[in-house]
Order: sequence, then C-alpha cells, then structure tokens
Amino acid sequence: MYKYLVYKPSGGDARVRAERETLYYHAGDEVLYAGAERYLVDITWIRNVSWRNDTDAAQTYVHTFTTELKITQGSDVTNGFSLGATYKGASVSFNHETKTFKSTETTESRAITITLTIPPRSHLVFYQRRYTFRDSMFFILDAWDQEWNVGSWGGYEFTRKDIDVQIMSEDYATLTEELDGSTTGTISVTTVNCVPDAGSTRKRENITRLAKSKIASMGV
Repeated sequence: MYKYLVYKPSGGDARVRAERETLYYHAGDEVLYAGAERYLVDITWIRNVSWRNDTDAAQTYVHTFTTELKITQGSDVTNGFSLGATYKGASVSFNHETKTFKSTETTESRAITITLTIPPRSHLVFYQRRYTFRDSMFFILDAWDQEWNVGSWGGYEFTRKDIDVQIMSEDYATLTEELDGSTTGTISVTTVNCVPDAGSTRKRENITRLAKSKIASMGV
C-alpha cells in the first residue's frame, strides 16, 4: 500500500456492505426500506505537502490535516436517512488489513495536528489516505400484507439511487519517496452477499402515496 497513489479492488468495485435501511415505519400500515449496498471504488493517497531539508541539522515541522466524509454525488439521500451514520463504526478489509471508520471520519470533521522531524539532507512527503465508495440502493415497500420491490415508472426495473462518497481518513504516511501515479495498484477486498430483494415488484405509480413522496424527496 506504499508504492502507488491509487489502489483499486481486483475485479472492479467490491461490495463491502449490504443492509436494509428503514426509511419510515408505520406500524400495522406500511414500511419503506432501502436495500443499501456499498462498494469500495478505490483507496487513494492524497499528497498534502512535502519538505526538503538541505541542512546538516534535523528540522521540525508542524502540519495540520482534516478528516471528513463528503457526499460528492446524490447528497439528497440524506432526506431519507443519515448515510454518514451508516459509515460510523463500519469496517472494510483489504490485503489482510481492516479499516474501521471513526465518528471523526464520518459524522463529524476533525483537524489533526502532528509534529514531524525531517533528518538532515532528506526529503519527506506527507500523504493522507482517501477512501472512495459508491452506495447503490433499491427500495422495498411492505404494504398490502406483503413486501414489494419498487419498480420504475411504467415498468418493473428497480428504482435505484446511487451515491458517491469520499472519506478523508485519519490514516497518513510520511515517506521519503514520491508514490507512483503512473500505474494503479490492486488490492484484495473482503466482500459480502447482496441484499435479497422482495421477490415481487410493483410499478412505481402503483406504490403508496407516502412511499412515492419519500423516494422523490431523495432525488430519485
């Protein structure tokens, strides 16, 4: 993980989470779920800053970097549920390494200040690790005494919502060499099974008024 700027899962985007998220619950009446599946797209080292010490004495530098979760596409998903909260405490495993995301990387931002010592006659580069994910979800309506997949307008293809997420994590590296940006590295990722669908599908115009409104509010 310290050779290339970008690492991608071997075989393409890797499904690392698959859960039902409850969008609303009306006991005895209806429930709307999102069948939410998360895919790891890549892990990228973002070059923040570099230092060169051309003197014969060690030099000390103070550097501050920031963690955050950013929804880069599909932010109106938050009208349905807190996507950031589903990342808090979530883990992804790759190349015999497991990353568990903290609240300061997901539901809140944090500025981290570190002190670095650069030896004499040396060069140091600071990289921060960024994780890119794609969340894809379809919808399941529990109404009329059974569960239904929500289809498209006028058809039975699933209505879907896709969201792109980037996490600037607390993970960082200080290296004496620049990472290679000309080639993409590959990683082996631990994957999970998909979310089971409901088996039966209703056209979107034939679902409940409340379900139509909730799905529309999420930009679908």
